[in-house]
Amino acid sequence: MIGHSLGAHIAGYAGSAVPGCGRITGLDPAGPLFENKDPAVRLDPTDALFVEAIHTDGEPLTNFGFGMQQKVGHADFYPNGGVNQPGCSEHKDNVFTAIGTPNSLESFANGVACSHMRVLDLYIESIESTCVFNALPCESKEDFNRGRCDCKKNCQYTTMGYGSLPSDTGDFYLHTGSAKPFCLE
Repeated sequence: MIGHSLGAHIAGYAGSAVPGCGRITGLDPAGPLFENKDPAVRLDPTDALFVEAIHTDGEPLTNFGFGMQQKVGHADFYPNGGVNQPGCSEHKDNVFTAIGTPNSLESFANGVACSHMRVLDLYIESIESTCVFNALPCESKEDFNRGRCDCKKNCQYTTMGYGSLPSDTGDFYLHTGSAKPFCLE
């Protein structure tokens, strides 16, 4: 099963009701009202034999974040640290200046939801493209941002997206581009 935002948690409910559910992919699971809550009310690793999550918008709701940073799967992927996806910041910066202009509602929605919706583009690209989203294991977003997870040789990459494997567990980080194609080989 695959679910985006609230749909990720709904997939978790469904998976927990189906013994032996094989796999759930949570695409930027919703954060508001779910982050740091009891696993019974949100996606968690017991909902399927393999639960993976891709986090792209883990900012607090007060900063227009709709996803979560909390680990919820056997494998959790954090493209660009799981927040503020490349190419989305200019949309957020222009959110309030767009109010009152033609297409202001669309501009507002695209601005505040850009990082939250980016996960859909990344996952679709992982299916359609031959480029592989290579992610590295890393202890934290801070270590990732400081370059402590980069390696030059003998890297143990994990594939993010459709090609991810249940044998790969942990927290994984990677960089993506700011526009299609997002994959950086």
